Order: sequence, then C-alpha cells, then structure tokens
Amino acid sequence: MPTSIRDIVKSVLEELKKNKILPTPEEYRKVFCEKARDYGFNVKECDRLSVLANKLSESEREEIAKSDIDNIDSLFDYIVSKLREKEEKILLTQRPVLSDMTLEKLASLMIASIVPSFYDDELETNIDSLTSKIMANPNALDDLQTQENIENLIEQRKYKDRKVISEKMHKLNQLIQNMSTFIENTIATSGDSDKSLSKILDELHTIHYEDITAESFEALKSKMIDINTSMRQEMSTLSTKLIKERNEVTVLKEKINALEANLRVAQKESSTDFLTGVMTRRKFDIELKKIEENFQQTGESYSIVFIDIDHFKSINDTYGHNAGDVVLSTFGKILHTKVGNSGIVARYGGEEFVIVLRNEGLDVSLSLCDKIKELIVKSKFIYDEIKLKVTFSAGIIQREDFEDLDSAMKQADKYLYTAKNSGRNIVLYKKKS
Repeated sequence: MPTSIRDIVKSVLEELKKNKILPTPEEYRKVFCEKARDYGFNVKECDRLSVLANKLSESEREEIAKSDIDNIDSLFDYIVSKLREKEEKILLTQRPVLSDMTLEKLASLMIASIVPSFYDDELETNIDSLTSKIMANPNALDDLQTQENIENLIEQRKYKDRKVISEKMHKLNQLIQNMSTFIENTIATSGDSDKSLSKILDELHTIHYEDITAESFEALKSKMIDINTSMRQEMSTLSTKLIKERNEVTVLKEKINALEANLRVAQKESSTDFLTGVMTRRKFDIELKKIEENFQQTGESYSIVFIDIDHFKSINDTYGHNAGDVVLSTFGKILHTKVGNSGIVARYGGEEFVIVLRNEGLDVSLSLCDKIKELIVKSKFIYDEIKLKVTFSAGIIQREDFEDLDSAMKQADKYLYTAKNSGRNIVLYKKKS
C-alpha cells in the first residue's frame, strides 16, 4: 500500500494514462482525491493537497513522482520553490515595452535637450552623429553606450553654454571698464588744458602798454612769441589727445556693436529652430506662459493645435534623413507663413509642431488648418528630383474648455495621436453638441 505523497502522485499519473484521461488540473484533482482517500488521507488533507497539486504542470507532477516527497509539508515546500522560480523568471524576462511612436517622441525630446544655446562646431558634429543613430533606430536609447554618449553631450552642452556666457560677460565688463577710464582721462585732460590757458592769460595781463620802452620792446616781443608758442603747443597737444580719444571711442563703439550683434545672434539661436525657422521648444514654453497669464487676467481666448507629419519615419527610411530635413524645413516655413502675427509656431520635437492661436473660437483654428492643408498639397516637397507626398494629422482644443493648461495640452496631444491611429491625414477636435 502506498505510504507517501510520491506514491500517490505516481498512482494518479498511472490511472490517468491507463484511462486515457487528459491530465488537466481539474481531472488531476479529481483522481488525486480518489487515490488519496483510498490510502487513508482524510478529506481536509486531500483538499489541501489537491489545491497545491493544481498549481503544478504535468512535468512537475512527474518530477514529484520521482522525488523523495512523502508528506504534505515537503510537497508544500516543493511547490513554493517552483513558484518562486517561476516568479524570478517572469521578473527577469518581463519589462515595459514602449511603442515605436513613444520611442520616437522620447528620442526627439532627448535630442532637443542636448542642442547647445550657442553654436559650437565640434559639439554640433557629435550631436548630428548621435541624432542620425537615434532617429534611424529609436531603440538605440536602450543601449548603455548611447545613454552614456547622451549624458556626456549634455554635460558638454552645459559646459559650453556656461563658458560662452562667461566670456561674453567678461568682454562686456572690459568694455565698461574702458569706457570708465576714457571718461576719467577726458575730464583730467580738460582740466589740465584749462589750467595752462589760464596761466597764459595771467601772463598777458601782467603786460602794461605804458611800461613799454625801446629797450623793453624786444623783451616784450620775445615774451609774446613764447606765449604764442606755448598756446600752439597746448592746442596741438589737446588736439592730439582729442583725436586719440575719438578713435578710442570709435573702437569702443564698434566693439559694443559687435558684442550686441553676437548677443542677438546667440539669443536668436537659442529661440529659433535651426532647421525649420520656427520657435524652439524652450522659447515656446516661455511664450505660452505669457499667453496663459494673459488668458487668466483678461479671458482672451486661444487655441492649441498639435500637428504631426504623417509617415515621416517612412520618408527617412526610404529617402534618407536629408529628405526628411527638406520636408521639415519646408513644412516649418509653411506653418510660419500661414500663422503670421495671429499666433506662435514651434517645433515641439522631431516631426511634431505646435501652434497657439489667439482667436475668438475653435472655428478660426479649423479654418487655418484647412488653409494649411491646401497649401501643403500645392507645395513642392522635392528631394533629388523626387516629389514627396506630405500630409499631416492634428489635434485642436480651445483653452477655455479646460480647467488648467496642463489638461488642455494633454487633450490636444491625445486628439493628435487618436487622429494618427485612425488613419492619419485627419484633424480631430471636440465637436459642439
């Protein structure tokens, strides 16, 4: 008579095989309880055993039949160990999987974050190389080497930005110091000239006509010549100083103008996307904050439009990234032209753009999107003599329909991706009831 769990399990397997019964958990439980009762186990123990055995696969049950398991506790320990092994395997193999669309967006945002505020040839070359790698395969973000490269480029960008700003501030301080020195010298020179001329005038006042004699005429003549010579020398010295100082002022003025021009260029580079000519994400966030503050104060309405170029990855994959750049550049110019002074346009990341329109309602934004669609169809997106077909999807919201800006932005983005997932070339918005 069987005296151990191992023998019961073995007899259960033999019974199932003999009767050609499929060893499902339910069938196994039924036969197990019958065999267990036959060999003296009470119902409560049978139920406990059947519940535990139900958790095992067929191969694991066969393993029990061959193992030294002869009571409920040892069976319980065995099952727990198996469950722990399964749990560890699941934890090791399972990981969150991001969609290609999400990866592309993350890649675009990551690339935008490492672009320097001031142009640097070496850094731009390294960023272009990394950009090509990531945009060709967004999954490269998962590569440890790529992550390390991104971290290094971010640190380089921060260092370069700080260095350029420090250098410009140093130059500005030098110019201020030079101007201060020049002003002090001018005041000092003016004072010295005034003293010299006063001395000459005093000497002239010491000469009296009635004191002049034939003998003293030569002495007077000589003194007048000395006074005239002194005045000429003083005027010549003053003129030379004035000319020198005028030249210094001209040089300082040119330096200040050059510095102002450099600062304007640097400011433009940090606020304008180099490829599309529209605002950068950073500049957009600043301007949107101003528009939102105006909305809070005056209630002036505005719309947010998220736009994404359809099948842009396919264009890059088929024709190369240069073709993609042509499409982005032309697309950005079209948006900038159509929006004009009625709002702001920015490159939000990759092939995604965002428009904010100050208007009287959603109809204005819908009308603008229709006009942009018409212009996109008529425009020539040509690369290497190949005309590229370009369409876009969009999501639009009206600000006053939401409690806060964050929820408004999220809904506009949600409309956009719903439009893309619904076949693309669609403008999605909340229809009036």
